[in-house]
Amino acid sequence: MFFRAKRALGRAWFDFNCRSLLRTPPIHSNDDSLTLVSMLCHGEVVMYLLAIKSFCAQLGRYPKVVILNDGTLTNSDYAILQTHIPGVRIVLISEVAPDRCPKGSCWERLLLIGDLVKDTYVVQLDSDTLTLKSIAEVTQCIEANRSFTLLGDGSYPDIETMQSACLRSKTNMGTMVQAVCERSFDQLPESTTLKYVRGNAGFTGFAKGSIVREKIVWFSDLMRIIANDKWDEWGSEQVTSNLLIANSQDAHVLEFPKYLSYWAHANIPYQDASFIHFIGPYRFSNGFYVSSARKVIATL
Repeated sequence: MFFRAKRALGRAWFDFNCRSLLRTPPIHSNDDSLTLVSMLCHGEVVMYLLAIKSFCAQLGRYPKVVILNDGTLTNSDYAILQTHIPGVRIVLISEVAPDRCPKGSCWERLLLIGDLVKDTYVVQLDSDTLTLKSIAEVTQCIEANRSFTLLGDGSYPDIETMQSACLRSKTNMGTMVQAVCERSFDQLPESTTLKYVRGNAGFTGFAKGSIVREKIVWFSDLMRIIANDKWDEWGSEQVTSNLLIANSQDAHVLEFPKYLSYWAHANIPYQDASFIHFIGPYRFSNGFYVSSARKVIATL
């Protein structure tokens, strides 16, 4: 309960400090070759608008926009979104069939991407992200139709064989589903041919034609063999996203610390980053998110 109250207070403080964002120009999509996908909840509408406007400003193009409504968006939220992103497509989470995959925990977002990516390059952009400077590497990936991923905190900075990733993870005895899967990859015969990257699903690019829904379901079924009932827990979608990216042809890992998540580490030069994912537990720590957001809004 304390965490929820603290999060709500942080969101309210963010919205108050970033209210001038609602006076910035709308995004008029004019690029059918690229689609931005995000899952959105009621409390993060302003946050999301800053994420997408700052991203498009640095990208220099205006893609199609698809929002997955987690079920909490209000009529007022719809009005704000449609004002700032004319032509936005908003999909209700219940409209995405889960097949044999877990339900919730961002799985519908990944399945929606699987449906869209056959016709367009897709960038998955979390609402708690901020693009501050040039993202030339992302532009190059999109233009070359290469998938990409943001790294996880402290992750091995490259795509590697699944067997190598497993060996690297043997000492991680964490109980979360990602740790369980990573240290158990060697139980799968497929581990000899598959690759893996310990990425972060908060910011990923899926090359056009790189995945299909059936491949998502296949990876889900495969991981359930080693994770069992834990596969239904939060974090399984990110494992699958990592597998999809790693096994996509010529995929790219975004360089740290130019692209990173905000864990409020004292020794990381966050002020020099081009792209930051402000993850939940540390999102509003030290006021860095709000101060950075205000600087970006002034440029929009």
